[in-house]
Amino acid sequence: MLTPAASFREAEPSPQPETEIPLHQRRYSPLGRPAFKPPPLTERAARITRSVPQAVVCRQTAAHIWGISLTEGTEEDWPVELIAPTYLALPGSVSYVVPLSAEDITEHQGVRLTTMERTALDCARWLPRMEAVVLLDQFARKGVDLEALWHRPLNSWHLRDTLSMADRGAASPRESMLRVTLVEGGLPRPVTQIKVELGNDRSAYLDLGWEEFKVAVEYDGQAHHTSDADRQYDVQRREELRQRGWRVIAVRRDVIPGQIADLLHNVADALIERGWKPGPDETIRILRRIRAARRKSRFRSGPPRRL
Repeated sequence: MLTPAASFREAEPSPQPETEIPLHQRRYSPLGRPAFKPPPLTERAARITRSVPQAVVCRQTAAHIWGISLTEGTEEDWPVELIAPTYLALPGSVSYVVPLSAEDITEHQGVRLTTMERTALDCARWLPRMEAVVLLDQFARKGVDLEALWHRPLNSWHLRDTLSMADRGAASPRESMLRVTLVEGGLPRPVTQIKVELGNDRSAYLDLGWEEFKVAVEYDGQAHHTSDADRQYDVQRREELRQRGWRVIAVRRDVIPGQIADLLHNVADALIERGWKPGPDETIRILRRIRAARRKSRFRSGPPRRL
């Protein structure tokens, strides 16, 4: 366990002489005056942990340093999240006073931080479900044993449920968000990266789907499908999948969160058409989630859009 620091004041960094910000690092206000551009998050975290010996970087800050892609904002806007024996009043940081054993602490890129396993566990414990699963999927791809974390003592039901939703097969944060949206909408959990043989030693991989019903959901990112060649390839690929009995629902970037109700409605319809038979309780749950999503949407109610 961390031991209380005798005095964090003793470890505070000494004042640094003011230096001019290089031109390429300046940001400008609407009035044209230079505005301060914060150093990168990893650099800020390293400075703090060098100056405050018992501060340990944690949560989303640690995830970023471990190479995990976060979903919101830019790193210039993020505070450095810290675990410490007592609250720290350090500008640009947020501190948490929680138990932390020595085995959960390591160093990476010059920063003292929680281990990959402890970082994943903290993100699952403290972040909203969607954000947590997006990070957990990436931790799983980096080799973190989430099942071992699930069996750690003192884990709550909510924490274990969040850990169980992770899937290393998700190829991007948006695919993770899509999977969580479908499951929380009451639909059966889809399988990731389904391999479909196309013949002539060719195969296609579907982002998410239900092989039993031959229904797949794929995310179309902004960076893809922009050229005529990309679009033509997609048309040919999906036509081949259709000929092999697959119904592929393409989901645009703006569907989450703007059109979740339509997404759930269309996917549920496709599964039912292909033989899925939800029970009365499942049906009620799905309809409730669709109504709740529609209430949150800024779009007008109406017939579901074909995505």
